[in-house]
Amino acid sequence: MLITALYLIPAVLTPLLAVAMRIGAGEERGARIANVAVMISFLFSWAVVVKAPWTPVDDFARIGHIAIGATVLGFALDFLTPKRLVAAIFAGIFVIGAVWSSVTDQLMPFVPTWDVAVLVAILVVVAFLVLARLDSMRARDVTALVLITVAALSIAFMALIAGATGIFTGALVLALAVVAYAVLQTAVTLPIGDALVLGAGSTLLALAWALGHGFPDVRLPLLLVPLVFFAEGTARRIPLPKARISTILYPLVLAGMAALPCALAVLIAYAMVRA
Repeated sequence: MLITALYLIPAVLTPLLAVAMRIGAGEERGARIANVAVMISFLFSWAVVVKAPWTPVDDFARIGHIAIGATVLGFALDFLTPKRLVAAIFAGIFVIGAVWSSVTDQLMPFVPTWDVAVLVAILVVVAFLVLARLDSMRARDVTALVLITVAALSIAFMALIAGATGIFTGALVLALAVVAYAVLQTAVTLPIGDALVLGAGSTLLALAWALGHGFPDVRLPLLLVPLVFFAEGTARRIPLPKARISTILYPLVLAGMAALPCALAVLIAYAMVRA
């Protein structure tokens, strides 16, 4: 019962923090920085619910460090509002560092072997594409939030199948924090900023890497998860009533479209793990 109740932490903490920031920091700045509440809730849950180790000795423990770094950088970009090119450069440097440390288990640069260099390059490109896709959707209603949620849930289900309990819990609390922010957005004008895009996006990538690296059976189905971020085009082609109900129907349609590749990925993961 206690474990179930702990899962409510991100769902409750996210709107409370977001509203407090919205009120406390003023109408304009408060709205701009309130999205960091999602990642604060995730990190608090990472410590209290997941109880993950903080010494970055492996992929799992490194997730928290990547989430903290992405959140701090994203919050700084939201607070200072530099030009998008400057923000992209800082985000790019962070992504390269995060990928490098994940693949090589260290931050210090060295001359890698060709296979390590190729892997780092591929993962950097994938990370850039995912984060750029999320960044391009930030101004379109709850699109980015819906897709982050579906991607996190797909990773959670695959982790559950593989027996990766910590990754399952981490992905689930991230999904709950994002959903809570999406629900709050229906009542309060709160934009999606760099803290959420960079923070949640980098955390998703770190969760996926830890799952794929530690559990080879789910590597193939994990390749289907990025398809989630291209479900928007299909969802927008589905005709919806012009009445106000469409604001509720569209997120459900989008979630349904995004869930299709995820359901296939989970089924493949189940078949490969049980084979």
